[in-house]
Amino acid sequence: MTKKNKPTTYSKEFQRNAVYLAQRPERTIASVSQELKVPAWKLRNWLKESRDNLERSSELSELVRLEKELKQVKEENEILKKAAAYFAKALQ
Repeated sequence: MTKKNKPTTYSKEFQRNAVYLAQRPERTIASVSQELKVPAWKLRNWLKESRDNLERSSELSELVRLEKELKQVKEENEILKKAAAYFAKALQ
């Protein structure tokens, strides 16, 4: 009977530190994975997730900025409509 190895789980902090080390210009993924005893494919996946999360967060901040801008433009538009109605009434 063969014994199956339980998959190793890594904490989020460990993953963040591994990604930080792998992103350093003087380090390679292979050297970091060997040093930390983490499979290189797993470290590559963590790097990809990190990049994806960064893109998503920048997209979310852009979305929030655009929503604020849209709200402001709508408010300005309402003010202009009221002003136009006021002046149209004054001309009659």
